[in-house]
Amino acid sequence: MIELSRYITFGQYVNNGSMLARMDPRAKLICAVLLIGLTSYLSTFQAFALCLLFCIVLHQLSRISFGYVLRSLRPFLIFLLIAFIFEVLFYVPPYSSQWLWHWWILGITWQGITNSVLTIVRVLFLYYLATMLSFTTSMVDLTDGMEVLAAPLQKIGIPIDALVMVLVIALKFIPIFVTEVERLMKAQAARGLNFDQGNLFQRVSKLSLLLIPLFVSGFKKVKVLNVAMEARCYGRYAGWRRTRLRALHFTRFDVLALTTTVLVCVIIVGINILFSH
Repeated sequence: MIELSRYITFGQYVNNGSMLARMDPRAKLICAVLLIGLTSYLSTFQAFALCLLFCIVLHQLSRISFGYVLRSLRPFLIFLLIAFIFEVLFYVPPYSSQWLWHWWILGITWQGITNSVLTIVRVLFLYYLATMLSFTTSMVDLTDGMEVLAAPLQKIGIPIDALVMVLVIALKFIPIFVTEVERLMKAQAARGLNFDQGNLFQRVSKLSLLLIPLFVSGFKKVKVLNVAMEARCYGRYAGWRRTRLRALHFTRFDVLALTTTVLVCVIIVGINILFSH
């Protein structure tokens, strides 16, 4: 339990030189948005099966261990199981004759089980796509890509540069806070506090002892970041724009990836419509 960084890997960038890592961040963001929108729309197992095949191809291009991707999912399995049980028990069928088991406000139906399984599958796909985007895209590239894609909103007065920077910093602080919690837990364990002993409430009570030092350390890191950004005159005057070290250019692989993603989305949507009736 103390080695949290082994299991919570979301937000970490894996620079292994793969084809996905070398893609233009704008192309990756567009493909990710299309695939996330696709998985949010799908409602049949046949469509999810085709989406799984495409994700397998995507994973081969990333050259990242599948176990490494799923490692951070382990702490959330209990929450997914609880969500599945609640959705099954509290599902209300349109006809009372569809109950397999019913007592008061609780009940079990085949339709409730099917909908719950589809929900869990959808959550797993969304988690996988978001994780792969963070694994194959550095924070600098992610910031540049989001700023360029959302640049038209700047013309109507929306501070895109500031909003994107806040979002990227929030994502970057996830692995930083995980590392900080791990450091605090090891420091407390060295003083004799065992986080693996006791029931659930006792373990939660022990973890609550880390909240104050965690927030104090977090505020210190935010202050250091604030001083560093002000020293570089970030947002110092009206009409400022963040400079970039390199220009973004689409390659043939980026165009091919975008075209393939659009075609796959159209095909999977067609399969979903076909089997949903």
